Amino acid sequence: MNNDYSLIHVLKTLAKWKKQIFIVTGLVGLVSVIGSLLMPDYYTSSAIVYAASPTLANPDPIGGNEKLFYTYGTGEDLDRLFSIANSGTVKNYIIQKFNLAEHYDIDTSNRKGKAKLALHFDKLYETTKTKFDALMISVEDTDPIMARDIVRDIRSVIDQTAQRLVKESQLLTIKSLEEGIRNQTSTLTIYGDSLSLLKDKYKITDSKEQASSYAIMTTENMSTLAENEAKLKEMIKYKLHRDTINKVKSVVAGLKSKIEITDSLIKVFNQGLLPVKQLETSQNKGIAEVSLERERLKKLQSSYNKSFTTLHIVEQETVPFEKSRPKRMFIVLGLTMMAFILSCLGVLLVEGTKDINWREIYAGE
Repeated sequence: MNNDYSLIHVLKTLAKWKKQIFIVTGLVGLVSVIGSLLMPDYYTSSAIVYAASPTLANPDPIGGNEKLFYTYGTGEDLDRLFSIANSGTVKNYIIQKFNLAEHYDIDTSNRKGKAKLALHFDKLYETTKTKFDALMISVEDTDPIMARDIVRDIRSVIDQTAQRLVKESQLLTIKSLEEGIRNQTSTLTIYGDSLSLLKDKYKITDSKEQASSYAIMTTENMSTLAENEAKLKEMIKYKLHRDTINKVKSVVAGLKSKIEITDSLIKVFNQGLLPVKQLETSQNKGIAEVSLERERLKKLQSSYNKSFTTLHIVEQETVPFEKSRPKRMFIVLGLTMMAFILSCLGVLLVEGTKDINWREIYAGE
């Protein structure tokens, strides 16, 4: 092996420059120690939450059906919380409430300063979906108490925003139900007016009772007529007193007249019975639907006015007592080792290229 590239030659070269290497390494190590000591301590506060099921905000069902409650939400509910947590609304709220521009000592009088403030907060704020389908909210700050307070407010704003989205959806449903009830009530009014006109026209008061009454009346009249006609026939046969016969004749004539009147009333009644029944059926169905919709509206309004949660706290934020960074020992060791390696490489590069005539290379010779 060529001696110029042997390990012994490399070690000799490094030994020749050992003083310079140790000086550079020592200076970098010293500067890294001083620099790391000047770096501020950062503390991380975190909270872990699970998404709550939106069914907790639903009203109880009408009737005998049992309401299905789901305590924890699905992946879609977790995604919704994650999106809210990373929204500009939440970040801007925290920046303004805690006056982070002054806290971070950033001038926000211009657009560049505002962008710098938002970027700086993004570096200190982190949201993570854990492997257990939970949402972890973490904030770093030089003040451990402020870190805890920011996480707590972020969690609260996420919950309030998610609740507002659910309530806005409920409000739209409430308005839709109210509009539907108003339309159905107007339709019922039309049904009532039309029904009154039909009943007046066809002399109908109560279709069910009237039909029964007409049937009984017709049966009684026909039975009485048949009885009196038979009686009259027997009287004529046996030539009873004329006054008695005339009296029975008048009764028969009266019954026939009564039957004719009843038949005419029944005829008019039958003409209006079908449309009246149809309107009554539509009216009763409409009344039942309005009653059901009003009950739904009442329950939905009650649900809209009650409080509920959109997240379950698994691990609540606390004041951190141990700093999360900087790791000063790793910084010093890393920079010192890097300085030593780069110094060695620099020495080898200088020694390896000292015999090269750079002027000839530049001249192309």
